[in-house]
Amino acid sequence: MRILSMVICGVIAVAGMAVTTSGQHVPFATKVVSMEYPRLATMACITGNAVLRVRIDSNGKVLSATGLSGHPILVKGAKANIMLWRFAAGKSAGEKAESDFDFTYVFKLKGVSHSDRTCSSLTYEYPNKVTVVSDAFPLET
Repeated sequence: MRILSMVICGVIAVAGMAVTTSGQHVPFATKVVSMEYPRLATMACITGNAVLRVRIDSNGKVLSATGLSGHPILVKGAKANIMLWRFAAGKSAGEKAESDFDFTYVFKLKGVSHSDRTCSSLTYEYPNKVTVVSDAFPLET
């Protein structure tokens, strides 16, 4: 059995967009969906970042997510999760438009679960980062 929890951190953006230090416009999430740490990644003790290029339509629905970097197992989990999210509509010249932005998932393992249950938590760090933390999978003895 897995236990999930979710924390949302950050500030509300003016006009629904934030500008990152690289100058990229990132819409804020209007629907955040928690996820479990990928089970195979937990069992193999795989940690690290998965960076995605996300494309949303003019209504904020995720159209696609392409892995830019990261372990393939982590990228696969991140892509499946981000497809369930919704964002504030992208804008171009004041009109709703499709938009692209980069989104980073940080996967971390902590401690070892001493039961058949592990606990995963997801923290949305506005505007374009998520941290997913899970207990490490119990070692077979």
